[in-house]
Amino acid sequence: MSFPVNRERSLLLLYANLSYEWLGPGILISMGAAFMLLYLHDRKREPALCLSGSYLIVAVGYTQIVLIGGDLEKSSLAVTLLSANAGLLLLLRGISRLYDRPFPWLVFWLPATVATGVIVSFHDVPSFLWAKVSALYGFAIVIDIACGIIAWRRASHDTDKVIASVFFVQAALTVTQLGLLYMPGAEPLTMATFGASHFAMTLRTTNALFAIALGMALFVRFGAVEVDRLTRLAGTDPLTGLLNRRAFETEAIALRSASAPLPTGLIICDIDHFKRVNDCHGHEVGDRALKAFARLLVREVPETAICTRLGGEEFCILLAGVNGEMIRLQAAQLRLEVERLQVATDTGSLKLTASFGYRELGATEDLRTAMAAVDAAVYQAKNEGRNLVREATPAAVTTGRLQVPDQVRRAL
Repeated sequence: MSFPVNRERSLLLLYANLSYEWLGPGILISMGAAFMLLYLHDRKREPALCLSGSYLIVAVGYTQIVLIGGDLEKSSLAVTLLSANAGLLLLLRGISRLYDRPFPWLVFWLPATVATGVIVSFHDVPSFLWAKVSALYGFAIVIDIACGIIAWRRASHDTDKVIASVFFVQAALTVTQLGLLYMPGAEPLTMATFGASHFAMTLRTTNALFAIALGMALFVRFGAVEVDRLTRLAGTDPLTGLLNRRAFETEAIALRSASAPLPTGLIICDIDHFKRVNDCHGHEVGDRALKAFARLLVREVPETAICTRLGGEEFCILLAGVNGEMIRLQAAQLRLEVERLQVATDTGSLKLTASFGYRELGATEDLRTAMAAVDAAVYQAKNEGRNLVREATPAAVTTGRLQVPDQVRRAL
């Protein structure tokens, strides 16, 4: 009467054991597929492709161990070495690419060569299983530490330090587990019983947890980078790469606060006769001229300055900690550099000029009122012949003269 109960219990234990055995490969395949989907969504994410390959290739070696029941005598040496070397190679490459670092070839090839040499040399010597296991996991420890160092040194988000910590913890756990092999009274390992040993089961568990923790941390990191990218796009002019007006006003508050009590300098410039450029050369050349003009501004102003495209062919610069004479000299220098600027066209080189207005801003002056006054100074420069620099008058700042409409200014 008890036979069916015992049989059912045995089947349940067998099912539970099989489920546990396949937990590792299942996690690796799932993570590899997730990183592959991330790469397919955005083909520029090469690190995601490398990480996907690392997870999937390691899953191949893991699956081999499961299929042979942990009996290393039945395992394929080629599959073991290929999955280990290729998986760790792609992991290190993925982390290097993620943090924009050159691949550390010596860090990879030296331990890879040592580990491969030990495993191949003692392949037919069952009593040296401890040496082969130590070589393989020692190689993994070196790669974990290398990845952790890269993530820690290049940390730009809190998630980066979490990623580094995951690598360091995994390396420490693996070192501890390998150390237990050399302790007095340690569990004897044989080729046939390796898979069922407490050592192997502990390694499988820690490796599965490591795969999950690392995968989740990396996905959070990819998400944080994407949020940063979208934030930059929301505040950036898509053509020139400069700040747009909304982002400029936000950045200006921070710059003026950091410069206080020193004044800041405001410069607004407008490319002369830009409508003719589009009419005579086409909008492609016009866009090329705007990009070249924007690059010139970024190149010529201090790194602490803020550059923005207000719209059309109008640009604005905010300088930190400068007086009126310094602002005038900066505007004059920019005017001369614009004269030297040449934009390539199908019929030759296109030369540009620009009109400038400027104003010294006190720490408490209203930015929008000052911008309207400086824009009026630009209009004055255009009305007096263009390619000139004019200062916004105190009266214009006090009365807050309205900005001249673009369509009126372009007609001049």
